[in-house]
Amino acid sequence: MKFSHNLFVPVISAFFVCAALTGCGPYPAEQAVEVKNNETAFVVPLEGDSKAKQAQFMSIEYLERAKVATKRIVIPLRKRQLGRAWFDYEWIPLARVIVVDRSPVTREWLEKDGVKVESLDSVGFTVGVNCTGMIREEDAAKFLYYYPGNSLADVMNKNVKGFIQNVLAREFGSRNLSKCQQEKKDIVLGLSKELIAHFAQYGITISSVGIADGMSYDNAEVQKTIDAVFVNETRVKQAEQEREAQKIVNEKDLSIARNERLKAEEFAKAAEAQTKMVELKIRQMDAEAKLESAKRWDGKTPSGVVPANSPFLFQFGNK
Repeated sequence: MKFSHNLFVPVISAFFVCAALTGCGPYPAEQAVEVKNNETAFVVPLEGDSKAKQAQFMSIEYLERAKVATKRIVIPLRKRQLGRAWFDYEWIPLARVIVVDRSPVTREWLEKDGVKVESLDSVGFTVGVNCTGMIREEDAAKFLYYYPGNSLADVMNKNVKGFIQNVLAREFGSRNLSKCQQEKKDIVLGLSKELIAHFAQYGITISSVGIADGMSYDNAEVQKTIDAVFVNETRVKQAEQEREAQKIVNEKDLSIARNERLKAEEFAKAAEAQTKMVELKIRQMDAEAKLESAKRWDGKTPSGVVPANSPFLFQFGNK
C-alpha cells in the first residue's frame, strides 16, 4: 500500500501535534535535607545578588546568618529551559545545604602511626598519642569557614596531628633522653595548652590529649639498656622495701616484748604487794589477839597449871 505525498504530510503533522499535546517535562520532586541533633546546617543560595555581597560572601558572619535551626530543610527549585520545546526543561536547586557534623572525634596514633621525634642527644623514638576534638554549636560557622569541605576527622588526622608533631619535636628535641623520660608529663601538659589555644580560633575544641603507649625507641639496644636499668632500680627498690618491712616487723616484735616485760614486772610487783599485804594482815591479827589476851589477864597465875617436870605429865609415857 502506498501513501500519497498529500496524505503523508498531514499524518506527520498530526503526529507531532499529538506528541506536543501529550508530552510533559520532569516533575518538580521536592528535595529535603534532614539535619540530625549532632549536626549544624547552613543554607547557601546558589543564585542571586552574590556579586554585590562578594566581600562578605562565605565569611564567618555570612555563615552565621545562613545557619538554620530547623531539622528538615526543603530546597527551593527553579525551572530551567533546555530547548525550544515547552516540555524541554529541568528543575534545579536554588540553594545548597552544607552540614557540619559536630560529633566528638577521637584519634589514636600508635606504633607506626605514632609521632616520631628525636632527643637532644640524637636518640630517636616514637610517641603514641591520643587526642579528642569536637565542634561546639557556636563554633560551627568558624569551622566551616576555615575548613570548607573537610570533616572533623580529616582535620584531626592532618592539621591536629601535624601540630602535635611540631610541638613534641620541639620539646623533646630540646632535652636529652633522661630529661625526656623525666619531664614527659610536663611536656604533655604544655602540648595540651598550646593545642587547645591554637585550634579554638579555628572552631575546634580539644577536650583531651595524652601519650598513649609510652616511648618506643628506634634502636632496640637503647630499649634493652633502659629495661636493664629499670630492672636494677626495681631490685634496689624492692630490697629497700623488704628492709623497711622487716624493720617494721622487728619494731613490732620489740614493742610486743617490751609490753610483755612490763606486764610481767607489773604482775610481779602486784604479787609482791599482795604477799606483803597478807603478811601485814597476819601480823595485825596476831597483835590484835595478843592485845585481847592481855586485856583479859587479871595478873594471877592459873590454878590448874601443872608444875614443870611434874611426873604427872609423863605418867602415861612411863607406862
